[in-house]
Amino acid sequence: MNNRNVKSQFFHGVSYFAAFTTVAILLFILGRIALEGLPALSLEFILTSESDFKGFGGAIGNAIIGTLILSIGSTLLAAPFAIGTAVYLQKYANEGRIVRAFRFFIDVLAGTPSIVLGIFGLLFLVFYLRTVTGGFSMISGIIALAILILPVIERAAEEAINTVPSELEDAAYALGATKWEMIRDITLPYALAGIMTGVVLSIGRAAEESAVVILTAGYSQFFPEFKVAASEKLIFGMKIYPFQDLIAALPITVYHGFEFPHLVSPSESFAAAFVLIVIVMLINAITRLIVWKRRIG
Repeated sequence: MNNRNVKSQFFHGVSYFAAFTTVAILLFILGRIALEGLPALSLEFILTSESDFKGFGGAIGNAIIGTLILSIGSTLLAAPFAIGTAVYLQKYANEGRIVRAFRFFIDVLAGTPSIVLGIFGLLFLVFYLRTVTGGFSMISGIIALAILILPVIERAAEEAINTVPSELEDAAYALGATKWEMIRDITLPYALAGIMTGVVLSIGRAAEESAVVILTAGYSQFFPEFKVAASEKLIFGMKIYPFQDLIAALPITVYHGFEFPHLVSPSESFAAAFVLIVIVMLINAITRLIVWKRRIG
């Protein structure tokens, strides 16, 4: 066996060992969390509101609903701005100092720690705009999370738009289409799978966030309810539920178990963490399915 084959086999083995170690660590973490949370896992625990039990803990149904509302709501808010920005930068903007500066600020936003965005949301949304948002509330959490995930969707949309063959766009122009018609009928439909991948990933990113949520959305032991009540502290003299009300989230439920170990059973915290991991894994599985369908399509 020559020296080249020895090196090839060595690095082949190193790669296998690295992959095996990574998977083993992941399975160990998931298995430990599942085993620790198994005593608390039940349909009642997952589907019931925490308000049905005394004190903290007992159920996470309110936190599951809150997590889904916050993550999907923030994505729906961020997606139009992110996709519009990507279309502008790729199809309308001329490369120059302003565009380079714009991209630089998007990169800075993408790299900003979530705690910094959480503090911004606390000062601006919770305190300065409390007559509009209601202070700690669902709308404050959605806006703050939308700012957090906007760069994720924008980058995915830009990369997807870059994959559109220029021949297709040139053919659209040759047939008399305007730039907007070309973008609407050729570019966006072709790039849709890539854009959707970024959108779905951003839902998972928002679902697992804790710092931003705890500093803007607060926490509630109740299921979100839809109603309007009088409130002199808010604009127009009314409070719109659940938009201007506190809302729960799974990361905060997990945190409560370690902040108040004398009130919340550790197994309940592990069970909440396991449910959160399952939700994120399902979101990532959906992303993989979208990419797979795009490849075979």
